[in-house]
Amino acid sequence: MVNLQPIKIKEAKSLVIRASLFQDKLLSTSISSEIIERSTPVVWFGNTMKNNWVTIATNPSTREFLDRDNHLLIGENARFFVREQGVNLVDYANDDSQLESSIQLYNSYFSRKTTYRNWFGKPKGAKLEGFLNGMGGSLYNFKNYKNVVHTDFFPIATKSQMGKIPSRKELLDSDFANQFLKDTLDFLEPSLIIILGKEHCKRFTNLEHGIYLDSPKVVSQFPNSKYQLGFHSRLKVPVVGLHFKPSEQFIGLGGGADEKGKSHGEYAKKDSLDFMGNEILNELKKLFPNL
Repeated sequence: MVNLQPIKIKEAKSLVIRASLFQDKLLSTSISSEIIERSTPVVWFGNTMKNNWVTIATNPSTREFLDRDNHLLIGENARFFVREQGVNLVDYANDDSQLESSIQLYNSYFSRKTTYRNWFGKPKGAKLEGFLNGMGGSLYNFKNYKNVVHTDFFPIATKSQMGKIPSRKELLDSDFANQFLKDTLDFLEPSLIIILGKEHCKRFTNLEHGIYLDSPKVVSQFPNSKYQLGFHSRLKVPVVGLHFKPSEQFIGLGGGADEKGKSHGEYAKKDSLDFMGNEILNELKKLFPNL
């Protein structure tokens, strides 16, 4: 079993069960056509341990369960637990061994060859990993880098990108999503939280009382890379809110250029992301010297 204490395994199972039963309820709603057949919720990605850094994005990618031909990833190609034919979500939620298998796959995600590197980035590569390396962190458990775990505002993969789903706001801001994220963060015990995307910065500050982000700043050599620094009072941890998404093409800024004429394609390069991460870390350390 995974390297979690029995009490943490119990908490993890409780989270998986709650998300599974919510996913089952969605099958009776208008969004049912977006639910990937035989998929299961993804509560977190990576080897969780106390004092992780935690990144938060929207929801698990379609590609965590489907290949580019929209065939289900199964067997040695599977990234997460896929239910057998005929096993519904309620049955899955009541099967201890299947829950434990899911938790094992969460924790081992970045140590397997199946990692969706088109989004997370290769070990010491660009994309999210590149930005995190600049901050001194890594998804891939490298020595001398802070361990980073990923989670999402909504733990269920959808066939369409969340941005294309008409009811996305209803889903992302639902009572379930809000409470589930709070409980997931309690479980993950982060020492730093990094929010990925401008739209999520406001969403995160509305999650509960006592979450603060200051006015947006810009990275010195990359003026379209805006970010906010703040604090989560209840968890007593600093927060970084990125207005860009390092893992998306041109880090979510589109194909244009900034005021200095630098193309957004330049922003997405490994060296650029490393610079951004390092500068943001240095600014954060001015507020939290013990980080």
